[in-house]
Amino acid sequence: MRHNFSRKSLYIRSLFAKEYKKIEEHCTLDKKQRIQITPEEGKLLNLFIKIHKVKSIVEIGTLYGYSSICMVKALPKDGHIYTIENNPQHSRIAKKNFSAFNLSDKITLIEGDALEKINELSAKAPFDMIFIDADKSSYPKYLDWAESYIKQDGLIVADNTPTTMLQIFIFLSIMSRRVR
Repeated sequence: MRHNFSRKSLYIRSLFAKEYKKIEEHCTLDKKQRIQITPEEGKLLNLFIKIHKVKSIVEIGTLYGYSSICMVKALPKDGHIYTIENNPQHSRIAKKNFSAFNLSDKITLIEGDALEKINELSAKAPFDMIFIDADKSSYPKYLDWAESYIKQDGLIVADNTPTTMLQIFIFLSIMSRRVR
C-alpha cells in the first residue's frame, strides 16, 4: 500500500524525504492523502529532474499541488511546470498551496479536461518531462500525446501504474503495440 507507515518506512522518510514534511502537511486534506504521491516519491521525482536537467514539465493531474511543489523545487530558475486539474475545488486548493510556497510564477495551473488541455499545450512543446497522475482509464491517450510532445531523451513518468497481474498484462499489451 502507498501509505503504509511502518517503522521502516517512517525511518526511511526521516532520512530521505524529511524536507517534504511541511509540503505534505500543507497539501493534505481529508482522505485524498491516500491518492497523492508520498514524500519518497516526491523526492524520487526531484532526483529524476535534477539528474536529467529538466526545465519544462507537464503534469497531468494536480490534485492539491503536492507533486508540483516537489518537482518545482528541483527545477532551475528558468524552469516551469504546466499542471492540469479537472476538479475546480482541487484547483482552488492547489492555487492556494502554490501561493503559500511562493511558486505561482513557476507553476501554471490549467483547469479543465486534461485530454482537451494537453492539446492546447502542444504549442509549447517539446517538454523535458511529462508526469501522468490522473484518471487511469485515459493513460493510453495521455501516453500517445506524451510520446509526440516529449523532447528526445525526455522523461515520461506515470504514477499508479499496474499493480495486479491482470493490470500488468493489459499495460504490457498496450505498451508492446508502441514499440517503434
